[in-house]
Amino acid sequence: MNDIYGTALLYSGGLLNDIHAKTAHGLLRYSDRFRILGLIDQQYSGSMTDDHVEHCKENLVIFNDLPSALEGLTEKPKYLVMGVAFGGGMLPEEHRSIVKDALSQGMDVVCGLHQLLSEDSELAAIAEKNGAKIHDIRKPKKAEDLRFWTGEIKQIQIPKIAVLGTDCATGKRTTCQFLVNALKDSNVKAEVIYTGQTGFLQGFKHGLILDSTLNDFVSGELEKAIIDCAMEEKPDLMLIEGQSSLRNPSGPCGSEILLSGNVDAVILAHPAEREYFDNCESAEALIPGIEDEIKLIHHYGKEVIGIAINASRSFDTSPLKEKLGMPVLNPIYEDINPLVEKISSGLITR
Repeated sequence: MNDIYGTALLYSGGLLNDIHAKTAHGLLRYSDRFRILGLIDQQYSGSMTDDHVEHCKENLVIFNDLPSALEGLTEKPKYLVMGVAFGGGMLPEEHRSIVKDALSQGMDVVCGLHQLLSEDSELAAIAEKNGAKIHDIRKPKKAEDLRFWTGEIKQIQIPKIAVLGTDCATGKRTTCQFLVNALKDSNVKAEVIYTGQTGFLQGFKHGLILDSTLNDFVSGELEKAIIDCAMEEKPDLMLIEGQSSLRNPSGPCGSEILLSGNVDAVILAHPAEREYFDNCESAEALIPGIEDEIKLIHHYGKEVIGIAINASRSFDTSPLKEKLGMPVLNPIYEDINPLVEKISSGLITR
């Protein structure tokens, strides 16, 4: 998969303002893997990406469909990248036509769904006929290509911060990305260990796609990614992207990162205006309070050093900052430097 590079069109299928379009949002903000030329979203066609997504790397035109995009662009993109994490990890029937259209134009399709589009006989036939490829980013590795945890990570002295969340889709990866850029401005070399498909698509060098890795090997693959990053990049700091949350009943996750990743501290991303875990509203599964989550993480022997709030622009972070006695900020709308200062003063040694 590491040979995937080039020009790309993003597809968000009318869902650009939905939290599940986080892959599209992430790639609009940053990507070393793709040069994004435009976005297809029928609900917002005719507008610009800056109208809907904060901190876009470039302000790009939003098109209604593939024909209008190919007509409006000065060059034909090599890839169509599916930018939405559809419910259940499956491609809904109403979004199937864009895949067929792209393949018919000889464009490769890059997909991070659990459904493997390359194993769909109709789509595979269209791809073959037109000299295109389907890249399933979440295609699981074989067991023989994976490794168990060994404890070698104990030899890594470079500080490691886990960016965890109290739920899914809380801005964990975005917080990592913003911190890398801000730390660089402070002459701190930071690297991200990605654990999801968007981090891979953005071009971060080291990581794993956690939810498509056989469970027995998650700890070992995480350890390998951290060791490889330390040896090859020699950073001052590593930020490990979290997935889901410690107590999300539909997919609890995070203890592997805290323990197998042997992290030194935690930044916690919290959706302050959300009551229930994402997609668990009917089960009335409440998101724990931020102080309770900090206590839980403390029981793992790890310290929370800052909070990244995921909320609307109007949300006031000041009361939480005063109550918790640590940096609390909304990275999308507020200066992230209080977190940078906390990291630099407490974890970075020269």
